[in-house]
Amino acid sequence: MPSTTNLRNLGLPLIGLTSLLLIIGFESNFLKIHILQKSWEEVIKIIAFSFFIPGLSEELFFRVIFLPHPNEKVSIKTQFIWGIIALTVFIIYHPLQGLTWNPSGHEVFLEPTFLILACLLGAICTIAYLISGSIWLPAIIHWLAVVIWIILLGGFAKFSH
Repeated sequence: MPSTTNLRNLGLPLIGLTSLLLIIGFESNFLKIHILQKSWEEVIKIIAFSFFIPGLSEELFFRVIFLPHPNEKVSIKTQFIWGIIALTVFIIYHPLQGLTWNPSGHEVFLEPTFLILACLLGAICTIAYLISGSIWLPAIIHWLAVVIWIILLGGFAKFSH
């Protein structure tokens, strides 16, 4: 689990990148306050399912498998290179997902604003992993971002078209 020092070190990058993500999202009208009108049972299913897919599964693949663990003591340059590689694959993955096994996400996953926001979220999760060395922190960040987007910021409606 991440230590309090890890969380303190993550605070400023997390606040900065999250602020940028929200500004871009709202300015582009990609994000809108739109509370999902579903039963509590449906909302609970979305919250629970989103933890595993995409939260935990994508973080396992794009952070834990791609990035060197902080205990490996690799250089900042090496961390940066692997971070860029992981982020690039993370961005490419989403349009491929929309074109193949998740056709309901086709339009969303090809939208430039979505890809910019995904890049910022990926950067936040990358920093969280490199600072904490734990899968849990980036998985929780990713999960919360998806749940907030789907339930409060109009994400669900984007997949319903």
